[in-house]
Amino acid sequence: MVEALERLVVAADDGRLDALARRHGLALVTVFGSAVRDASTARDLDVAVLFARPATGAELLVLEALVELSGTESVDLMVLDRAEPAARFNGLAGALPLWQDGPGRWGATQMAAASEVFDTEWLRRAALERMAAG
Repeated sequence: MVEALERLVVAADDGRLDALARRHGLALVTVFGSAVRDASTARDLDVAVLFARPATGAELLVLEALVELSGTESVDLMVLDRAEPAARFNGLAGALPLWQDGPGRWGATQMAAASEVFDTEWLRRAALERMAAG
């Protein structure tokens, strides 16, 4: 995934990712997961996106465009707007921010996700306890 990640970084630098993001109404694009930790051993490219406004059906178009930019079909797309709190936090914490629609978008989104995941931890713990109890 080294080459795929490098291709996305180059696309962010040369404006192609900016064009993609604006065309599809995105507010934020990050890469997270194994490709950020060690791209040489990663088997897929985890990309998280945040839409600036609700967008129905745009996910497949965004995924197709990211596959084309990265040069790999092994792109896993997380739509942050629809992700559960823990998943949203994982898509932002330790992520590589590639594009944001304005200064501070990534930081503000990351802080909101951290706050939400910590505020809802008791709900996840209670659900696990109920499952363990059968």
